Amino acid sequence: MKKRRNVTGIASKMVLMVAVVIVAVPLYITVINAFKPTEEIMKAPIAPPTAPTLENLAGVFTNPNVNIWEMYFNSIMIAGFGATGCIIISSMAAYYLARSRKRRRSQKFYIFFLFGLMVPYIIVLVPLVTIFKYLGVMGSLPMLILVFIAGSISFSVFMFYGFIKTVPRELEEAAAIDGAGQMRIFWTIVFPLLKPCTTTVAIFIGLSMWNDFMTPLIIGQFKTITVGIYTAMGPYSSNWGSVFAFVLVGSIPIIVAYLLAQKQFISGLTAGAIKG
Repeated sequence: MKKRRNVTGIASKMVLMVAVVIVAVPLYITVINAFKPTEEIMKAPIAPPTAPTLENLAGVFTNPNVNIWEMYFNSIMIAGFGATGCIIISSMAAYYLARSRKRRRSQKFYIFFLFGLMVPYIIVLVPLVTIFKYLGVMGSLPMLILVFIAGSISFSVFMFYGFIKTVPRELEEAAAIDGAGQMRIFWTIVFPLLKPCTTTVAIFIGLSMWNDFMTPLIIGQFKTITVGIYTAMGPYSSNWGSVFAFVLVGSIPIIVAYLLAQKQFISGLTAGAIKG
């Protein structure tokens, strides 16, 4: 038994080390190459910079083809309002499904939300463009945010549903005895207990909204971080120093957000997804 545990422990550590390398290497390459001229990147893309330079990063903020602050503003608006709206709607929907006394109806609705996870997003992109053109709302930021919210609700409901199932009903019953209504019970008793799951959902869907390229380009026609980088560099750019600098600047907010919320993120994954 001890030998088997030791072998399992060593194998687990090796798998984790491989996973760390897979995740860390692209970030390492991005960081070091953001401070190297293109000629040096072409010669030694993995080696640290021999003479670090800030020209690439300076070019990000002075590039005439794109306004980096406009890119940040659009991406923050989409990810911030999109994630917030999705969390509010999906948490309330998941609470209804998890606590509804009409089990058959709630199960049908839950399955309906799960079907949303099975539909590739690219399939609905053409119909969305057609609808937006017909309504004359192409290039509307609020409508673009609604598209992101609608596309993330299925995953969010799935996560919240599993987590709410682990919340003891006795807490809600005690609040109901004290005269609290259903909405008050949810927002004052249940929702604060969903903080780990909320953080997990916010990071997942916020990251997907931040990194999305096709939707802002085709539907919203806004210069977000991803669209702005493509616009600034073009499809055939050979200035790799600027490319890595743009990618680094666009990745910093997401990295900071994850580092600040990593404890809640991990607990949300283990508690909400596994126990549900």
